[in-house]
Amino acid sequence: MPAAVAGTGTAMDPEDRFAVLAQLLHDDTIETTDRVAGGLLLLYAQPLSRITAMTVDQITRAHKVTTIPFGSDDIVVPQPLATLLATLIDTPPRYVAGVGAPATSPWLFPGLLPGQPLTPARLGDRLGTLGIDARAGRRAALIHLAAQLPAAVLGDLLHLTPGTAVRWVNNAGRDWSRYAATLTTDAITHHAE
Repeated sequence: MPAAVAGTGTAMDPEDRFAVLAQLLHDDTIETTDRVAGGLLLLYAQPLSRITAMTVDQITRAHKVTTIPFGSDDIVVPQPLATLLATLIDTPPRYVAGVGAPATSPWLFPGLLPGQPLTPARLGDRLGTLGIDARAGRRAALIHLAAQLPAAVLGDLLHLTPGTAVRWVNNAGRDWSRYAATLTTDAITHHAE
């Protein structure tokens, strides 16, 4: 059953989120485009509009490490999502390399129109055919991240306003003010020693 989240709508059940994510990461019968986009949605709570606007040059692959910029930081992409990203970049969809189309596209998720990215609505439809409600999946990922990160970090990572980030952290049941107080107390104690 989806979990209700005050003021934000319904979120995908956490167990369902992990099951769908595992399927996306390991089921090679699903198109790579959908596997990567679904992974970015369910792992990093990225909205479809941000996913479809990503370009190939935003992905850095060096020394067996793949990074992707979220907020002001580059995030290390775990396996097998890193391999799926590399496959998506190295093997563009058939329609991109078709007659009359450029051989490459700057977009990580190219659309059917030459030089244009996939639209958020079309990506939502594609994920919907896999049983993924993009809004509910993003909310579930947001709750998971909000339970792990202070509001300031969450806000930077996801381009959320401070108030919105605090609300997500509160919805996740975390109180990071205790975390800040603990850091301050530890710093004072360590300095006094």
